[in-house]
Amino acid sequence: MGAGWTKAGGRERGFALLVVLWIVTLLALQVSIFNLTVRDAGALAGNEMAIARGEALASAGVELAAARVAETEAAWHWNADGSTREVSLGGARLYVTITDEAGRFDINEIDGDVADSLLRPFGSSADALTQWIDQNGPLLDPSQLQRALGLSAAAMLALEPYLTVHGGDGKINALVAPREALLGLPGANAADVERVLKLRQRGLLSAQDVARALSSVDKWLTERTGPAYRVEVAVRGESTSAIGWAEATILLGKDDKTPFRVLSWRYEPRAPMEKGKQVQRGG
Repeated sequence: MGAGWTKAGGRERGFALLVVLWIVTLLALQVSIFNLTVRDAGALAGNEMAIARGEALASAGVELAAARVAETEAAWHWNADGSTREVSLGGARLYVTITDEAGRFDINEIDGDVADSLLRPFGSSADALTQWIDQNGPLLDPSQLQRALGLSAAAMLALEPYLTVHGGDGKINALVAPREALLGLPGANAADVERVLKLRQRGLLSAQDVARALSSVDKWLTERTGPAYRVEVAVRGESTSAIGWAEATILLGKDDKTPFRVLSWRYEPRAPMEKGKQVQRGG
């Protein structure tokens, strides 16, 4: 009988030890989960702060770009030539790129021949664009073309860099237009376009020079600049954590109540810039 009690007691003690081990294991697991949750919450809060700072700094970069484009003093003026300027602000580096919307085709005003030249390689046409606009009204953003005309994502990736809804007319300014836009003009000569781009880079061309050099397409060219500009701002944190990228289209000089208006705004919490991108130090 004593042996039975001893055996049973041993089983009970073993079971109790097993229960204790389970409890200790569960407590350790709970502590680990708690520590992981605290670390994740801290990391999440840090990321949210970095993103919030990035958006605020990107907005400040857009305001700075508007002020510099509108500046009449040469030492402070920034040209909307697509170059990237580096500025230190708020413990971060801002990379600001400004381009003139006059260098892009306004898809709501574009000439039919030009629209055909741009769209036919992707299976659409000027007639399809005109029909959609007649039925639905002007496009509010170039990205709407994908749905409106059934274009592929690859087609939009190719077209969007030289399309706008803020151009003002169907013509482009060859002094600021990208290569793809100039080559998209019906009858454009690739050799003439390359020659113009090289001379333009060296600052050796006027609007009249460009018209003569591109005489085969001059009816689609304009000397107009602005008043709409596209501003891209990438943010890289330095002494403070900040990350973000923004693109805004702004309108200058058309409102007595405010120096500029934001026509469109897009922000993404993503990497600030591509490696190897050439930048200028902002003044």
